[in-house]
Amino acid sequence: MNDETPEVPAPQDIVSAPAQAPDTQVDTAPAVVPETQPASPIDNLKPRTHVHGKVTRVDLGGAFVDIGVGVDAFIHISQIVANDDAPVTRVADVLKLGEEIDAYVFRVNAQRKRVELTMHRPASFGWDNLPVGIKLDNARVVSVESFGAFVDFDGPKHGLIPFNLMPRGMRPKVGDKIETAWVVEVDESKRRVGLTMVEPPALTWDRIKRGDKITGKVTRVERNGAWVDIGAEREGMIRASNMGMNFVDMHALVNEGENVTVKITKVDPGRKQIDLSLDGVNPDDYSLSSGPEEDISPFAAAFQRAQRIKKSQAASSAAKSPAKKSNPQNDLLDRTLQQMQDAKK
Repeated sequence: MNDETPEVPAPQDIVSAPAQAPDTQVDTAPAVVPETQPASPIDNLKPRTHVHGKVTRVDLGGAFVDIGVGVDAFIHISQIVANDDAPVTRVADVLKLGEEIDAYVFRVNAQRKRVELTMHRPASFGWDNLPVGIKLDNARVVSVESFGAFVDFDGPKHGLIPFNLMPRGMRPKVGDKIETAWVVEVDESKRRVGLTMVEPPALTWDRIKRGDKITGKVTRVERNGAWVDIGAEREGMIRASNMGMNFVDMHALVNEGENVTVKITKVDPGRKQIDLSLDGVNPDDYSLSSGPEEDISPFAAAFQRAQRIKKSQAASSAAKSPAKKSNPQNDLLDRTLQQMQDAKK
């Protein structure tokens, strides 16, 4: 028997064998994808939002405020309001560490996690919530120029009302109240807001689309066209030539004052022009010839077509309009055309 104690290797001389994987099936399940995190509260902040917070730090240029969005908001000294409304020259004179204050969101940069506050009450309207067409109440005239008046409507800039967009003869003075006005132009890049005291049309140019059908009232009828009020800034015109009915008298199709359904065929906001066509009217029903074998003059064809229209609408025309006096020139033309038709037989 050997009484010598076996030599134990030093720890650094021990080489660990690689661990053997257990003789089990490898789990090939896909890795668990973490759920999408909800939007940060800072993403929900909007300018002019009222917030309540606690002052966490006071510096020479402003103060930091915890408003509960995960990052302290900063309020610059120029946006701090003293109780007596006096100019603030020292932040520590107005705000104290741990003090709770009310403020409004001035600017938000969610990517940089930066929030700026103000203690000044923000305007009711900003560039982001001042759509064209919105109605404004009780604006105050702040200056009058040779071309119009500037008014304070509690927006990002004073709005301009040109004199030609005011009631005829109106010339307001500084301090006057404008009871009602409408926004007609908003240009943030030029810092310009245009207003009008003339109620804008219900159908604005951006809503007038080619191909749309709409009901309007006929305001004027002439031989070659009719004008229809569809609620836009300008009346639309039904042109007989655009409907392929050059020799049709529009008086035979529509009457002044009646409501008609029209289709918008052309829109030109630059020229303030809207072209229309009568919905449901087939130009073939008013063609110049009743058949391909008929060879008559345009005057005779027009006479035939007029006779057909007159017979179909005699009853309604008599009820809607008083009888017209006989026109000798028209009677002579009718007799001439009739003689041409008789000679052809």
